[in-house]
Amino acid sequence: MKLKPIKDKKKIATIFEKGRVINGRSISVRVFRFEGEEPGYVISVPKKNFPLAVNRNLLKRRIRASMARLIMPLNDVSFFLIYISKKTLSVSAIIEECEKLFSKV
Repeated sequence: MKLKPIKDKKKIATIFEKGRVINGRSISVRVFRFEGEEPGYVISVPKKNFPLAVNRNLLKRRIRASMARLIMPLNDVSFFLIYISKKTLSVSAIIEECEKLFSKV
């Protein structure tokens, strides 16, 4: 099953407010389970840390690519990924970080 991005602002707010927080070195994840709905994801790279849109989009693409490579048991869990590092990481480093975070889910 392929994960789809969440576009609904109410769902995003719910995940952000009520979701369980799992912090890593460079990525923070908020996890929430919606009853009876398909899981999805939201990726956020703060403008405060990366003022240029080119760099923010690069990191979002790398995170999406790492999510596609990961085999993770989601169990109908939606999540909000926040890139908190101020340095640009490689795809392999992002994959490693995501594996550690999703093993805690």
